[in-house]
Amino acid sequence: MPRIFLYAARHVGSADAHDVAAETFTIAWRRWDHMSDPPFPWLLGVARHVVANHVRTLQRGRRLQDRVRLLTAVTSQSSPHLDFAERLEALQRLAALSEKEREALLLTAWDGLSAEEAARLLGVSPAAVRKRISRARAAIDVNEFPPSADIDPQEKS
Repeated sequence: MPRIFLYAARHVGSADAHDVAAETFTIAWRRWDHMSDPPFPWLLGVARHVVANHVRTLQRGRRLQDRVRLLTAVTSQSSPHLDFAERLEALQRLAALSEKEREALLLTAWDGLSAEEAARLLGVSPAAVRKRISRARAAIDVNEFPPSADIDPQEKS
């Protein structure tokens, strides 16, 4: 049924819609006795659940990629005197930050951007970037990160 494919494409894009539609019809085949008449609303309900599962899987994959990226940053940018356990702890604290706070901290502390440059990149004001960095530093040990050019690393606002 092209309508199931179109439903899936609206929710996950055409690249993944084939997989979602195939999974929907696989489930329909296995649960043939439960299918209602007319079948389309029932199939659409199955497709809705398959789409939700697909989206959750993609989100888990993105979170895993973020963790790997953070771990790479922690192990390559941290002070050489930090041992693995300290690096892992720093990674866990970074992962616990909100996405906005983490991004502001990483852009300024590790990528070397000023608050103004990070603000332009993020589409927010420099004051918002400074506030995010301040919140991030309050949540983690500020000494784990090299200072950025325009923010005092010992400052705790």
